Amino acid sequence: MDKQAADIAANEMPEGTQIIYGEFAERGGYYSCSYRPDVVYAKYGDAERRLQIIVPHRAGSQFPLVIFVQGSAWRKQDTYAMIPNLCQIAAKGYVVASVEIRESDIAPFPAALEDVKCAIRFMRKNAAEYGVDPNLVAVWGDSSGGHLALMTGLTIGEYNNGLYSEQSDEVSAVIDYYGVSDLLTLGKYNDILDHDAADSPEGLFIGGRIPDHVEQAKKASPLHQDLDKKLPPFLIIHGDSDNVVHVNQSIEMYKALKEHGQKVLFYKVVGGDHGGGVWSPQVLDITERFLSAHSYRPNHR
Repeated sequence: MDKQAADIAANEMPEGTQIIYGEFAERGGYYSCSYRPDVVYAKYGDAERRLQIIVPHRAGSQFPLVIFVQGSAWRKQDTYAMIPNLCQIAAKGYVVASVEIRESDIAPFPAALEDVKCAIRFMRKNAAEYGVDPNLVAVWGDSSGGHLALMTGLTIGEYNNGLYSEQSDEVSAVIDYYGVSDLLTLGKYNDILDHDAADSPEGLFIGGRIPDHVEQAKKASPLHQDLDKKLPPFLIIHGDSDNVVHVNQSIEMYKALKEHGQKVLFYKVVGGDHGGGVWSPQVLDITERFLSAHSYRPNHR
């Protein structure tokens, strides 16, 4: 048997073999990923802030960046909790970096917002190391993280803490899962806690009772930002049975963005509560399609 015939015989598939198509199946590309834990992006005295980074692999490629903000009522986060879900997005060809913010126990607003923007600039500065296309950056968060994602997209060029200032904090897309949009009305439809109290998550976030700090509450609320300027597109997703952050928060944000001529999509998850029922394969697929629709295709180089 000659070599060519031997090679064919060696690779002959047995009867019943099932065929799949590797990285590029019928639903698009899938990539193996690696996890880079606890990457320090900022230090404030003895306090280090870290990133959990998931990197897809394809030789010579640059991938879009998604900065994720884990919800925590602006307090201490469990930045590892969503890694299984985030891996599903990363495997589609996105570098995903989950950012640890300064919690309100350490520093009130705008510290957390400054941290999200600082993380964006850090990742742009280190784009080559992590295989990031610095021109394609999205921000995504859930609950208080959704609030910070909204604020990041609405305040481009503001709230710079001075680190990596040569880099931009600009984002090209914003994804908000059941986030807070207006601190002034957060307690209007929810009675699970007193949202206006000084020791409420919102009170700790802005440094006092909401009724006593109305201007600060407005400054920290996405709904009260300048919605007339050029803004990135928004995807808003919220469960209609959320008893922590009422779906009205997202309804009002969506309506305001639409009224100001901005690009925004809103999905209501029937029966979804605060997180439960929202993190589903269907919603993650919608999320990835939104990213893809805004030019977030891996750039093979």
